[in-house]
Amino acid sequence: MAKKIVALILSPRELGNCEILVKEICRNVSVEHELQLIRLTNKKIKPCKACYACLVNGSCPLEDDFISVAETMASADALIVATPTYFMGANGMVKVFLDRCLQLYPATFSLRGKPVINLVTAGIKGEAGYSEMMLNSFSLILGLKLRASEVFYGALPGEIFLDNDEQVERAATLGESLFSDQERSFADWACPLCGSDVIQLLGQDRIQCVVCRNYGSINQDGEKVELKVEINPENIFFTKEQFNRHGLWLQDMKARFMRLRRKLAVLTGGYADQGKWL
Repeated sequence: MAKKIVALILSPRELGNCEILVKEICRNVSVEHELQLIRLTNKKIKPCKACYACLVNGSCPLEDDFISVAETMASADALIVATPTYFMGANGMVKVFLDRCLQLYPATFSLRGKPVINLVTAGIKGEAGYSEMMLNSFSLILGLKLRASEVFYGALPGEIFLDNDEQVERAATLGESLFSDQERSFADWACPLCGSDVIQLLGQDRIQCVVCRNYGSINQDGEKVELKVEINPENIFFTKEQFNRHGLWLQDMKARFMRLRRKLAVLTGGYADQGKWL
């Protein structure tokens, strides 16, 4: 049976760099497959209202395309997410979509464990900003298995492959890796738990990975730099157990709000008439 690959395209450009990059990668997937593409910028995804109704009655009051997209992703054997870089970050639809994923806690389907490749395109080399970090955080929170994360450069539609054999070859390698059984390897200076190269220095030799939010230390022996990171037991998304525990915390928070809502209303009401809304 053919594998199903679902690609989230976060660019509004038809046949832009994100779209052709995904398609070039899939040309190099060796197993029989069907590619389904979702241009997320064309979908109606409303911002989360933080009402937590989904945690109480299992459904969201917003009527749009979110569940349809999430169910299609859940039906995939593998995922690819591709975004252009806008003002040093990923297209904002990735965050709008992720905020709505609160309703996946009570959902009957799950995205956890599905292999994913994250792709970023940027017009100027070295100017992808935090786009890659955004996609990798998106994948980690949803419990996806990150097979690879890459940045490709090119501003004009198609430019990423224009006289650029190196980027064509990298796309081919990504296609070969999507369904590979080989575990992803990380550089010594990357987080050994998630592979991120975005690290926050906390003083002395202490660090925190910005993507998976686990803590560790940085060790340097001559020119060799090595990161040691351990799973933070208080993390809320890194493991399935932590994810489920956070869901229970959210439900408890909603119940706590119901108990305290009158007292909280008195407090917040004191700010109601301050300022002028435009």
